[in-house]
Amino acid sequence: MQTSDALYSQDDSVANVLDNLARAHRILEMEGHGDMSMGHLSYRDPHGRGLWLKRGNLGMEEVGAGDHILIDFDGNVLEGQGLRHLEWPLHAEIMLARPDVNVVGHSHPFQATVFGAGRARIEPVNNHGVWFAEHGVPRFDATSHIITTVELGKALARTLGDADAVLQANHGASFTGRNVRDATLAGIFLEKAAAFQLALAASGLPYDPPDADESVEKNRRIYPERARDNYWMYFNRKLDRLEAAR
Repeated sequence: MQTSDALYSQDDSVANVLDNLARAHRILEMEGHGDMSMGHLSYRDPHGRGLWLKRGNLGMEEVGAGDHILIDFDGNVLEGQGLRHLEWPLHAEIMLARPDVNVVGHSHPFQATVFGAGRARIEPVNNHGVWFAEHGVPRFDATSHIITTVELGKALARTLGDADAVLQANHGASFTGRNVRDATLAGIFLEKAAAFQLALAASGLPYDPPDADESVEKNRRIYPERARDNYWMYFNRKLDRLEAAR
C-alpha cells in the first residue's frame, strides 16, 4: 500500500493519529516487538477525555485504525468496541504523571526483555543507545507481574521518571513519546540498543562506555526533527513493502 507523506506527519486529526498509531503497532511488530496478542500503544485524547488504547485479542501486526477504544483515566470505556487490555493503568498513570507524553507503548521485545531480566543498564555504546543518553533507561523491579492496578501503574510511572523508556523486570518494556513517531522510534531503538549491548557482552571484548556529556550532545546532533522524520518515513516505507508483498 502506497500512502502520501502527509499521512505520516502533517495531519494531527484524531482519525489520522489513530491510523498512524495502528501503523506504529505494525511497525513495532515488524521490528521485533510482537508477542502473540500482547503489546499495546495508546494516544492521549486531544479533547481531554482520556486515552485511545488498542483493543485486546489482536496481535500488533493485526491492528487497524478502527481497533482502538477510548477510555477515561479511571478505565471506563467511552467509545469503541472490543476488550479493554488489563494493563490500561500502565498507560493512564504514565500519562497522568507525564503531561509531555502523548503516546505510551508497552510490549515484550525479546532482546530488551532478556536485558531487563538482568541488572545491567542500557548504555550509549551505539547510536541506538544514544537515544536514551540523557535520562537513561531505568529498571522497574517492584514486580515482574503485569501492571493491572492503579498502584502498580503509579509505581511504574515513578520509576520511569523523565526517561523515554523503562525496562520491566522479567516482563518487557514500556516506552513513550510526545507523538506517535517518537514513541515508535523509542521502542525500536530500545530493542536495537539491548541487542547490541547483549552482543557486546557476549563477545567478551573489553569496552569503555562513551562520555556521558558527549553522548547527550550526540543525541541532539543525530536525532533532530528532520532525522526523526526521516527514520519514521523509512519504517513506514518498509512496512508498506512488507504489507504489499503479503
